[in-house]
Parts: sequence; C-alpha cells; structure tokens
Amino acid sequence: MKLLGYFLLGLLPGLFWMWFYLRKDREKPEPIKLIAKVFLFGMAATFPAIALEFAIDYFFPFSGQRGLVPIILGSLLVVAPVEELLKYVVVRDVVFKDPHFDEPVDGIMYAVVAALGFASLENLLVVFSEGGTVLLLRFATATLMHALTSGIVGYYIGRGMIEPEKKKAYIRQGLFLAILLHALYNISVSLSSNLILTIVLVTVLLGAMFYILSQGIKELKLFTVKRRVE
Repeated sequence: MKLLGYFLLGLLPGLFWMWFYLRKDREKPEPIKLIAKVFLFGMAATFPAIALEFAIDYFFPFSGQRGLVPIILGSLLVVAPVEELLKYVVVRDVVFKDPHFDEPVDGIMYAVVAALGFASLENLLVVFSEGGTVLLLRFATATLMHALTSGIVGYYIGRGMIEPEKKKAYIRQGLFLAILLHALYNISVSLSSNLILTIVLVTVLLGAMFYILSQGIKELKLFTVKRRVE
C-alpha cells in the first residue's frame, strides 16, 4: 500500500497540471490516446536525460558542487539544454506528422503534456528515493516549471504553424528561451541559502512564465478563431 501511495503521489502533480492546461483547449480537445502517448514518451525521455547528465558529469563534474561557476554552467550548459531538447524531441517525433496536430495552440498542449510526463517520472524517482515530503515543493515549483518552459516552446511551435517559412527560427527561439528560464530556475533553487529569498525568486520567475504562457495560449486561440471566421 505504501508503494501504491508513493506511485499515486508521484503522478498527482503532473496529472493536475495536465488537467489544468488541457481544459484550456475544450473547444477542440485532443484525442486521449495521443495525449497518453505523448505523456508516456515524455516519461521515457527522462531515461536518456539522466544518462546524458550522468555521462557529462563523469567527465566534467558539475553536480553536487556549491560554487557559483559549476552551478551556473551545469544548469545553463547541461541540465537545461538536455531536458528541454529531449522534451521537444518527443513532441517533434510523436505529433508533428499526426493529423490531429492541426491548430497552433496544439503546440502548447502537446509540449505541456510531454513535459508533464517527463516531470512525473522525475517525481516518482524522487518520491521513492526521498519520500513524499518533497512532493509539495515539486508540485508547486519543479513540475510546473517543466510545464511552463515546454509550453513556451510549444507557443513558438504554434507560431511556426502560422508562419511556416519561419518555423525553424521560431523553434530555435523557443528552445533558447526555455533553456534560459529552466537554468534560471535551477540556479535560483541551488544558489540561495536563504529559504525566503529562494521562495521569492522562484515565485517571481514562475509567475512571469505562467503569465507569458497564458498570453501565448490566448493569442494562438484568437488566431484560430479568426481563421475559422475567415
């Protein structure tokens, strides 16, 4: 029963945020089977991420270091790029050619789902290794951070659907921004020894990202409505 409880606790944050964002696409909801597929592939992407980060850390140690330089370089050049790129690859390989991937806002929805699959497996690994007490922090911050950074990539995927000639440039722009924001989150959590300061920094960062993504969803949905009218 304890193992089952940990399993449910590990999945709860990701399922909550997935419900939160998918309900924003109620006008034309995505197929459950495709959502489940993207979520599971997002979970699977955690394994190569862990392998790559461990491999890089073996040759160029960055984890467990308390110095300013290794924390910044590890976050900005290793953890954030590896995880953001793998979450994007899930969306690219699983849904880009699917006929249901037909509206700009779908880019955000599927990117968020892939990210929450990724974060959910991370949560399960953390819960089983450290216990359920850490889940509240991951629910409020880390899981949401993954959804927001990938959602921002998804916004630029949607922009690329609107302007196909700029698709690659938009995706590069989205990935760059997601990597930067992901790294800023990791640095904020790792560097400050003051709990209150950490909470303030993370709250401001996630609040700004949440607002940016909310505006992006509204913009892409408005474009879809205008296109249908025309």
